[in-house]
Amino acid sequence: MSRQIIAIDIRATSIVGVLLTTGLKTNVIEGCAEIPLVTSEANQDPLLNALTELRRQLAFDHAGAVIGLPADHALFRTISVPFNEDKKIRQILPFELEPTLPVPVDDLVIDYQKAWEGESTGLLTIAIERRELENIMATMTEARIAPQLVVPGDFASALCLTHHDQGLPEHALLLNVGLTKTTLFTLVNGKIALARCLASDVGTEAGVEMLTLKIRQTLTAFADRQPNGFAPTTVYLNGPALDDEAAAARLIQAMEIPSQTVDLRTMVHKLDMAETTQWRPCVMNGALALALVEAEGRNCPNFHRTRSVFKNYWTTYRPYVRGPAIVLGIVLLLGMGGVLLENHLLQKRLDHIHHRMEEIFAATFPGSRRVGDALNQMKSEIRGAQGGNIDAGQAIPQVRTVDILQQLSTSIPKELDVLFNRLVLGSDDLTVAGETTGFNVVDEVKNHLEQKGLFKQVTIASANMDRSGNKVRFSLKLEL
Repeated sequence: MSRQIIAIDIRATSIVGVLLTTGLKTNVIEGCAEIPLVTSEANQDPLLNALTELRRQLAFDHAGAVIGLPADHALFRTISVPFNEDKKIRQILPFELEPTLPVPVDDLVIDYQKAWEGESTGLLTIAIERRELENIMATMTEARIAPQLVVPGDFASALCLTHHDQGLPEHALLLNVGLTKTTLFTLVNGKIALARCLASDVGTEAGVEMLTLKIRQTLTAFADRQPNGFAPTTVYLNGPALDDEAAAARLIQAMEIPSQTVDLRTMVHKLDMAETTQWRPCVMNGALALALVEAEGRNCPNFHRTRSVFKNYWTTYRPYVRGPAIVLGIVLLLGMGGVLLENHLLQKRLDHIHHRMEEIFAATFPGSRRVGDALNQMKSEIRGAQGGNIDAGQAIPQVRTVDILQQLSTSIPKELDVLFNRLVLGSDDLTVAGETTGFNVVDEVKNHLEQKGLFKQVTIASANMDRSGNKVRFSLKLEL
């Protein structure tokens, strides 16, 4: 599902807007415009006038807004702390910054971004006066704009450069050159390590020389504080002052390091532009970077956020949740794996039982075709087989077990020492086993049983002396 983002980059003399439509396959720059900040007689607020005109030109009524504040209105500081948990950092940040700020810390809105991590965590902090932020937000409300994100100006450009430039060197320098101010960013190992605002005027040779002197002084001081120094191999140039090709040429010539201007649009993959859009890279890069920060969900310092309350909490408490969440995920995966394995084994066992039932049925009734449940059909087949083998005109002799036991008891004289310990009754015969004192007693038992009319024939199946030599174990088969 696509959505629209209007990015508004507020500068000292103008605002720049870029309307970006995001989608699953590609992003499209639908329009862009630069509106000067001019005070009119009807309304003395130049920002409100410019926002009204920008809305008229780009028609962004249903777009989410991202605002970039003037970089020269922000206070940049670099500090280090002995821990890296976001919750602890936000608790101590005002106290760490207070000695270095020219205004009371309570009058500022402060955020930060991590510059490096190791034995200590380096923080690049950005602050803006609370009253100025409130005035800008009031103007946005009057202009019927509800910003989802409010970030320091030019910072988004540096952030997008570190993520989208595939050839970014280990040490690099980004200069966002405005008409009166230049924002300097040092980039170390793909992270923003330093930000400074310098007064500048690149419209003259003297102004360019003065700017380059300030840049060298800043870099020298920064390199002295770095364990491995700082030696940029590339200078990236951006900003509205470089829209003047002559000014850009003067600055490139004055820099002693290989320099190149930035066109962020060409660095971003899957980014298209409407045919009617008049693209001016040095002017529009900042607003495009703001839109990309929102579209890509980049972690950027911000002074006002309504994008996602859940994401704010996630950013703060992510280090505390990540470990238990991983453990919980592993436990759930193992539990699910155990359930699937047990289900597989049970299904395999059930399939084996069904297969055995089929084999038994086929072996018992080779001429029958099984239909339905095997057990029920087997019972039906057995009943049918029994019914088919019985002659209805003949009577079936029925012999009760109690009658057999009585016959055995009355047939053996009391003076014979005989002990019966096993009796197996079949359909038409009987097998009894026991023990006695001698082989002659076994013959007497056989003779007494044959004299009774219940048993047709009595056969001695076995007669053996036990290990002690005192008893004879015997087995008799009696035909009913």
